[in-house]
Amino acid sequence: MPRIALVTGRRAAPRLRDLAALLREETGWVIDVVEAPVDIAALIPREVLREVIRSIGKDYDLVIVPGTLSYDVAGLGRELGVPVVKGPEDPGALYLLTELGEEGLRELQRLGRLEPSLLLDKWLEELRRHHEEADGVEVCGVSIPVRPPPLVVAAEVYVEQGEEHVEEAARKARELSRRGADIIVAGFSASWDTDEAYRALKRVAEESEAPVAIDTPDRVLAARATADGPVCLVFTLGIDDPLFDVLPRGTAVVVAPFGKNYSLPSSPVERAEALAGLVAKAREKGLAPIADPVLSAPGYGFAESVIAYYEAARRIRDAPLLAGIANIYELVDADSTGQVAVLTQLFGELGASMLLVTEESRKATMAVTETAIAATMTSISLLKKRPPKDLGVDLLLAKEKRAKPPPRLPKKPDHVLGAETLAAWHGFRQDLRGSHLIAAENNTIRDIYMGRRGVIELRARRAQDIYKAISYLGLASEPSHYAYLGYELCKAELAARLHRSYVQEEEVVAPPWTRCKFYSARKKAIEKLG
Repeated sequence: MPRIALVTGRRAAPRLRDLAALLREETGWVIDVVEAPVDIAALIPREVLREVIRSIGKDYDLVIVPGTLSYDVAGLGRELGVPVVKGPEDPGALYLLTELGEEGLRELQRLGRLEPSLLLDKWLEELRRHHEEADGVEVCGVSIPVRPPPLVVAAEVYVEQGEEHVEEAARKARELSRRGADIIVAGFSASWDTDEAYRALKRVAEESEAPVAIDTPDRVLAARATADGPVCLVFTLGIDDPLFDVLPRGTAVVVAPFGKNYSLPSSPVERAEALAGLVAKAREKGLAPIADPVLSAPGYGFAESVIAYYEAARRIRDAPLLAGIANIYELVDADSTGQVAVLTQLFGELGASMLLVTEESRKATMAVTETAIAATMTSISLLKKRPPKDLGVDLLLAKEKRAKPPPRLPKKPDHVLGAETLAAWHGFRQDLRGSHLIAAENNTIRDIYMGRRGVIELRARRAQDIYKAISYLGLASEPSHYAYLGYELCKAELAARLHRSYVQEEEVVAPPWTRCKFYSARKKAIEKLG
């Protein structure tokens, strides 16, 4: 039976004792709390921690110390002959011990820190087994479960006319299928000639590494694509759609309660009832239906459409539901990352097991990958019946969950100088060896030197590779110029990694509150902050 010591400070000890009691009950292990003679756990000095572990080490198989400690603890374990690992920064996440098992404890000792990523592989394997056993609709090898988890990601790629545009759509289909799309939906407008559209569809299917669906008003094209072509799923059959009588039996179809001119029933309940009728009709025709209650755009019935999903899930218990969440994030001027996370959880809990997404606008860049990550979070959340938090996978981008411990600084510096005042006295000085133009494109940083050595371009994915090359080649001489180049190259790398635009000497990430005036019910309006 494993024996584990949880080392903490005086303030956190009562909370940890309560938690340890629960952990003992769940695991059957010996789990004790050891109180260090320090109030705050994060501030336990290394020497104090050494003495605490020395005094208890022989009694335990594993010692877990606060995750907020700023120093490495692996050396202490080797020195004292007992495995020592850091716990999570949030002590509440010690619940992870209940799922690790003894094999997981050995992995914990190897990694040196208790964190959700330890369990992610285990949870993903549980999710895979659950998926294999779940009833659903098969789309060329991709099973869409009747109810999540998991959630399947379908990415729509609009195919425009012209050979160049078709090749771009094919390239995009390949890219999206490699970074999160389970299904590619090729979208065609009514202006396409049927034969030309069919050839374009085949080209997209050749490049896509995921199954291909079609979304087109051309019913002849849809029927042909499923009868002898590459299509595994057809979007979207409405009320009185002729495709019900044309598509081959067994074809997977998305049905939605659209009437003439894409009108929808007036209330959420009527919408759900009409959709239930379409699901039944599709089954009568030998088709495999996926039900889309239709997510309305913000400002045009979004809230009511959410109710329609709730009503549809109650009435349709034997077919998957689809949610087109791009209808929301494409029409809201806010980063897609957070929107996608919340929308995915919302519709996952409402019963939607398929999400339709796009990357049509600049602000939606990477939304397919964001949705794939969000789908993983929501799938584990539903499977384990817990919030999509501390799962070892997240969509945090510009913000962090917890502050990292600050570096240890000298208690009293010899001098404190105001850099802004000094900088005002130091004007710009041209580096006689030459100048540098910096750009970031397609996850690559480009530095173009122009000077005495001619024109030289350096390329790399990391800023440090470029500034080291600049130093090695001697493409700068002024210390201030080297500092400037390091600063700008770091910004360029950040922009490339975030898939943002980079312009030399401009900010990469500017918080909205520094750019925008906003309304306050108390102050009526607030100027931008900072």
